[in-house]
Amino acid sequence: MGLSHTQKGILLALIGYSFFSISDTCVKWLGNSYQESTILFWAYCFALITCLVLAFPAGLKKTFKTKTPILHIVRSFCMVLLSYCAIAAFDGAQGLPLSTLYTIIFLFPSIAAILAIPIYKESVSKKSWLIILIGFAGIVVAFHKETNFVNPHILYAFGVLFFATAVSFLARPISKSDHILTFPFYPALISIPMMLAYTRGNISLLELSHLPIFILAGFSVCLAMACVLQSFRNAPYAVIAPAQYIQMILGLVIGYYIFGDVPNMWMLIGAGMVVASGMLLITRK
Repeated sequence: MGLSHTQKGILLALIGYSFFSISDTCVKWLGNSYQESTILFWAYCFALITCLVLAFPAGLKKTFKTKTPILHIVRSFCMVLLSYCAIAAFDGAQGLPLSTLYTIIFLFPSIAAILAIPIYKESVSKKSWLIILIGFAGIVVAFHKETNFVNPHILYAFGVLFFATAVSFLARPISKSDHILTFPFYPALISIPMMLAYTRGNISLLELSHLPIFILAGFSVCLAMACVLQSFRNAPYAVIAPAQYIQMILGLVIGYYIFGDVPNMWMLIGAGMVVASGMLLITRK
């Protein structure tokens, strides 16, 4: 007996969000050796190669054609800026742990609910407002021991949150007839010339020892976007969206065992409040 559409959706979501965590891990690992533009350039080069390889059997033209090219282009610019902010948030000795970045970006359901009021004319109940406030209170709890809250790494993390929200809202009106590979393909296609223009062609060459990590980063981000999109096409949003919180679990595990990150008690409590708020908002919708 095969899996139902909902079960397939949940499985794809878990795989997709896990690949996002793998990609983030690669980026954080590479951040000590390369500039943000170099990481973006090479990671998206390998993401583009992955897209082309996966699309080849069905035909490139058939796979990548779209009825909404402008939306894909604007969304791709936001994706590139999101990726740049994420790399910058991880960068250096004072870079954020994975779990800390996820604590901030998991405010997304609250931000999305607020923005949906003017954009989609949706209403927010009193209970939902209370849940939203719990999410923001979680950020206060998580960072109340931070002596310099407005530091560049935290600001970049909020940049990730902003552009992630924009990417999500821009994905909603994209034609449902578009192939799932169009979603990673266009950001990869656009980011490469963007980084070349930004650096005036001054992109560092890769060290051979880092080549597998760049390949894994590109492969992971491509598979992550494709799997998550397909999961939402298989099952309702409220069923699939909670799967994204597997990133918090993976962020804690990977951060501890690979990067030696040990979050303090207040960060864990605040993160729990943010996750609980997001889960409640998603299930209410």
